[in-house]
Amino acid sequence: MPESTASKEPRWLETVRTLFLQSIRVDMSSPERLITPLFFAVVILLLFSFAIPELDTSIESRVMVAQTQIAIFFALQLTFARAFESERHDRIFEHLKLSPIPASAFIVGKMLHVLFIGALTMLSTAFMSTILQGQDIGLMFDPIKLAVASLSLLGLTGLGVLLAAITLKADGQAILFPLLYFPLAVPVLLSSTEAIALWLERPVWSETMRGWITILAAFDAIYLTMAILLAPESDTN
Repeated sequence: MPESTASKEPRWLETVRTLFLQSIRVDMSSPERLITPLFFAVVILLLFSFAIPELDTSIESRVMVAQTQIAIFFALQLTFARAFESERHDRIFEHLKLSPIPASAFIVGKMLHVLFIGALTMLSTAFMSTILQGQDIGLMFDPIKLAVASLSLLGLTGLGVLLAAITLKADGQAILFPLLYFPLAVPVLLSSTEAIALWLERPVWSETMRGWITILAAFDAIYLTMAILLAPESDTN
């Protein structure tokens, strides 16, 4: 009997996996794609280190968190700018786009790719920031700090990939993207920075801490949901 049309449809998870692995192969074939965001983040941290004098111990941890968050925030923009570079130049995914691939799977695959690059950048940047500030390396492995940082990365990734997809073929994308991305990313950056700083100053689960994490999780959910629901309207289809 002939196969049904449904059986020929690529499975959603398998499609996501294929897109993600293909993106990673592209990065591995050109290591500068992985190194550039990290190099950019380290440069920002070095500028902060030389520009800011010795700080009072009461605000040292807060400044360290803010510096690290800003460095990661700007470094991620390089990843967003290149998230759909294959579609525009290398045409690596052209055969995949011609097949019946759900737009949501395409966007999720891209988000996983950015999360992978972002996680490497985040860990490396946090390590460098901890060294430059003379802090205990053990701070990097605090489970609450890692959880909040991961939520921050997740929210920025959902927002960044969505905007990159929507503005993919827009005139003046280099200007349009940051104009949209900067203000919309403020709630994620603010809530994650405050939550991590509060935890480092006093590692106690307070109502204020709970409030900031709730705000962060809410914006993560909003941006991730928007990215998936608006995928069919983006320029990736």
